[in-house]
Amino acid sequence: MKNKSHWLIIIATWLSIVILLSFLAPSGKEVASSSKNAGLPETALSIQADKMLKEKFSTSDGLPLIIVFENKKGASDEEIQEVLQLMEKNYSNMPRFSQIPLEQRASFVSEDQKTFFIPLILQGNLESKEVHEEVKEIKNNVSQIVPSEFKIYYTGPAGIASDTIELFSQADLILLLATVGIIFILLILIYRSFLLAIIPLIGASIVYGVVDRLIGLTGKFTSITIENQALSIMTILLFAVITDYSLLLYARYKEEQDMKVALARTRETILFSGGTILAGVATLSFAIYEPYRNFAPVFVIAVITMLIAGLTLLPALFAVVKMPKQKNKKSKLWILAGNISTQKPWRVALPILLLVGIGTWHATTTVYSYDLLESFPKELSSREGFKKLGEAFSEGEIAPTTILIKSTDDNTISSIIEKIEDRPLVDQVRPSSEADGHTQFSVILKANPYSKEALDEIENIRDQFKEQNVQVSGETAKQVDIRNINGRDTSLVMILTTVLIGAMLAFQTKSIRVSLLIIVSILLSFGASLGFSTWIFNLLFNYSSFSYRIPLYSFVFLVALGVDYSIMLMSRLKEERKQLSEQEAIAKSVELTGGVISAAGLILAATFAVLITQPVMELKVFGFVVAFGVLIDTFIVRPLLLPALLTITRKK
Repeated sequence: MKNKSHWLIIIATWLSIVILLSFLAPSGKEVASSSKNAGLPETALSIQADKMLKEKFSTSDGLPLIIVFENKKGASDEEIQEVLQLMEKNYSNMPRFSQIPLEQRASFVSEDQKTFFIPLILQGNLESKEVHEEVKEIKNNVSQIVPSEFKIYYTGPAGIASDTIELFSQADLILLLATVGIIFILLILIYRSFLLAIIPLIGASIVYGVVDRLIGLTGKFTSITIENQALSIMTILLFAVITDYSLLLYARYKEEQDMKVALARTRETILFSGGTILAGVATLSFAIYEPYRNFAPVFVIAVITMLIAGLTLLPALFAVVKMPKQKNKKSKLWILAGNISTQKPWRVALPILLLVGIGTWHATTTVYSYDLLESFPKELSSREGFKKLGEAFSEGEIAPTTILIKSTDDNTISSIIEKIEDRPLVDQVRPSSEADGHTQFSVILKANPYSKEALDEIENIRDQFKEQNVQVSGETAKQVDIRNINGRDTSLVMILTTVLIGAMLAFQTKSIRVSLLIIVSILLSFGASLGFSTWIFNLLFNYSSFSYRIPLYSFVFLVALGVDYSIMLMSRLKEERKQLSEQEAIAKSVELTGGVISAAGLILAATFAVLITQPVMELKVFGFVVAFGVLIDTFIVRPLLLPALLTITRKK
């Protein structure tokens, strides 16, 4: 009992912290919000243009909500007039279209009169939750005042923002329950023990309670933005990693029959494992794009707490419970893997290198998109509304671009407008207005305003007139800036992550050669996973392009998590070298770590695969890439490729 009292004190301390924080701190969801300026810095050209527009033209302040009305039978002029008057009566912040002569309504009423739209400006600098609440209120009100024969869609920047909040708010609880459920089922199947299945989940739940409230305090008392997407992915990572640590501890506890000894033997592995994940997510703090940067504090808090729990709470939970007696079974699969990878290393390494090389090459050919709507379910209002606008008018109607010219010279202004009108991708230029030596006018593109063609067009317009005091504002201009920043951020974070984790591996293994082999194998594993995953989604679901955020997020998590299993292997190798030759030690390490790492890898892959069930395509692909990459690492790279490379390059 005396020995158990130490562990009981640790458990009581953790429970006390959870209870205290639950009363004193808000949850992460309570403080969650979205990035300002679309995640761009104040110095971005599109943000500078926005500020100038707000300063010179007060009507520019606000977020557009485009309300699309459809009557499949076709609406008469009188019916359209009635809807317009009803809307204007209820909303003062919309154009007075009812007062425009019928012949001048062509820009917002389709030729067959089946579709027309009204832009409504949500005034003020609203947070994402406030936008969502206002859009919900508008939807409820409009549905009551507009005749039932009209089907109504809500799109534009405000509609997209509202749908984004709605998607994540519906998904979070399902995501948490699915994560817990899949871990529990897999642990039951692997260990055939209720205790071994429930202890990791108890530990993860306690840690989650602490992490969630610490994140809530961070969001409440600092200027750090807590985003819903970061919270969703953090939940999966937390439950998966805590389960990994639990399996590692239990495997050694079963071997040593003493938790203090087991902890002493696994402490280095847990420390370096947590350290690599921490290094990976911390590099996101160097990003300029705010949604990337906002991931860093959420995951740093989670990883540090998980690391402390892995060294205190999890050992305590196992130590105070009478564990079922289970025989240490030698797996022929891992004995075979260890032997074949060390006895015939070239035969093992070459085909694997060829396979991952093909996948990595395919990753370099993948096309990435900046169109958030492509990630949404097809039946979502903002996506359907966008489709209706594209069919009836021009896709560019959803997000017009505003051109701002600082000039009082009519000839200069006319020349710029004419040159823009002559561009092949410009559908129309809408009437201009003047204020304080500035002229503004709207440009409607023929293309989807979030497409590569539209982004290229707006970037070309900005470059063409950069010497003539021309500024470009709007959603497409913001996406141009995001595209430019994303390239810089992705390269920087990937390099920093690789260097930091490589340095940590060199310190742990005391070998630059070994650390380079691990890093190269993990990078190839990531490349293969990204390449094969995008190929599979293209083949099976006809996805021709993918969210620009997928490569960076996948890289950070796959590299940081993939290195974990190599660290487990190398930690065991250090022990086995003391009594065996290098080749025998490598084979023995594969044999002894194969069971626990394969179980941990299966659970980690399954938890990230839960994201495939989410309604947002970006999360589906991200979850698949990470799950697929973990499986490649667990069953190919770590037990076969890495041992083969270690054998080939070993010192004679």
